[in-house]
Amino acid sequence: MAPSAPDAADIDAWLARLRHDLVKRLVWPARDRRDAGGAPAPGELVPRLIDDEGRPATAAALWAALAADAPAGLDLDAFAAALTRAGAAAAAGDVAGVLALEPAFDDLAAAARRLARSLEGT
Repeated sequence: MAPSAPDAADIDAWLARLRHDLVKRLVWPARDRRDAGGAPAPGELVPRLIDDEGRPATAAALWAALAADAPAGLDLDAFAAALTRAGAAAAAGDVAGVLALEPAFDDLAAAARRLARSLEGT
């Protein structure tokens, strides 16, 4: 039996997990540094991430797990590329580069919601 198509609630839940588990953990230190001013200290923008079991994890590993649960039919390529760029920006201390992940997430969320609307009534 094939898995059922995701509904709006499934898509919203996945987006919430992505935002909570990955996006905000990358973006918030950069946002804090931007608001405080000044240059970030070495490593300040590199997030300390944990997986579902509380173990240290990389952004790539968390993304792989989240992407595996993504709604079928959702194009993840642009967000994945933005995440890679944000990780490199964090390592380089580039606040603006990290913050560029926010609009990439917003674009992914908009695409996911369009997908949910297209699936309504199917």
